[in-house]
Amino acid sequence: MKLNRTSCLLSLLGMLLAAGAQAAEANRVYDNNCALCHQRAGAGLAGQFPRLAGRAGEIAATEAGRRYLVEVTLFGMAGKVEVDGASIIGVMPPFAVLSDADLASALNYVIRLEGASKSKGKRARISEDDVKVVRAGQQLSPTQVRANREAVLTASTK
Repeated sequence: MKLNRTSCLLSLLGMLLAAGAQAAEANRVYDNNCALCHQRAGAGLAGQFPRLAGRAGEIAATEAGRRYLVEVTLFGMAGKVEVDGASIIGVMPPFAVLSDADLASALNYVIRLEGASKSKGKRARISEDDVKVVRAGQQLSPTQVRANREAVLTASTK
């Protein structure tokens, strides 16, 4: 009986560790590539780097929003944006050197961050194939990505 109980506990521990490793993977990609500017857990830095927590999930609620999130990570963005009532003029570098899996992982991590806004319902996910499709399509300049951002945000407020 002890052997069975021990085996069950070891199996449960193994499953918990595996689940934790998957969550850590998403954090690893974000932490190594995004957190320098957007800060831990997507908190942002007011007036300099926009927060992602509570915003990326709302943007990802539409197909156009998910495509924009992939575009901004692949191609970067440049220009003036309004976030939380503050104007930010800056440049986000492209991260096209990352694999489709890593980009999808980082994006899904920020989509899950709640932050100040608690969205209801199931969170949209971005797949490796979603990234692959955008990567294979038209290459955009950082200013074109900013223009796409404006169109996505304007459409979501209607």
